[in-house]
Amino acid sequence: MSNWRTLEDLYALYYEEIFRYLYQRTKQKELAQDLTQDTFLKAFNGLASFKGKSSVRTWLYTIAHHTFINWYRRETKYSQHPIEETFSLEQKTYKNPEDVVTTKAGQAQLLAAIHSLKEDYQTVLILREYQELSYEEIGEIVGWKLSKVKTNLHRAKLELRKHLCRLKDDTNEV
Repeated sequence: MSNWRTLEDLYALYYEEIFRYLYQRTKQKELAQDLTQDTFLKAFNGLASFKGKSSVRTWLYTIAHHTFINWYRRETKYSQHPIEETFSLEQKTYKNPEDVVTTKAGQAQLLAAIHSLKEDYQTVLILREYQELSYEEIGEIVGWKLSKVKTNLHRAKLELRKHLCRLKDDTNEV
């Protein structure tokens, strides 16, 4: 609790990070914003119940994870959005346009491959590789033992590698 003194400080410190996690999970900007708001609302309402057994960051990720899972369970089907909505081609700095298109296509292919994996594998990959959380933090967030986190992450990477190799082989055959 040392990095923040007020609820506004807590929100300012972690909003972007929690939003990015939920955006990776939902692939929808507005929905991720709504779920992020829900996460912080739940956190603020439950702040008195925070015991300090984990970091505030881990606690917020746990709330965000459960908020996502609850939303996901309520949805009847998981809708896919066109890549154009997810990855704009707007450049922040000058780069060779061909390189930008190639990079964006690679990112889109990687994210599509991640989202083709089973839910547990998606969760550990996104939390570890995109959000850069420790194994211990991931275990606290999803309620798993450390060994299950490591096993699922290893299996997720193997499945992702297989999927990407199949895509590469399919592309080479065309």
